[in-house]
Amino acid sequence: MLDYAVCEINGKQVKVLPNHPFEVDWLGQESKNIEVSTLLLSDEGKIKIGTPYLKDKITLENLGMVRGKKIRVAKFHAKANFRKVTGSRSKKTKVVYLVNKA
Repeated sequence: MLDYAVCEINGKQVKVLPNHPFEVDWLGQESKNIEVSTLLLSDEGKIKIGTPYLKDKITLENLGMVRGKKIRVAKFHAKANFRKVTGSRSKKTKVVYLVNKA
């Protein structure tokens, strides 16, 4: 059984644990399953490291789009009576690696 894996998603390395949902930057696709490149696999204590990728790919299930934490940006110029506040909330995709229990 897979203990954990390190995968590359959108150019970032993410540690993937079985049956634990996590958020990544918005993937821009609404497909149910997402196949990602694997850099490292830990299977029952045995570690396989790719150079840079392994031939094994992991399929993640897309749980939908969520909004990230709100970021507030304030601009201020002293003695010029200039104040400007903007903000943003980034889109995130929630995914999970499901392990089939047979």
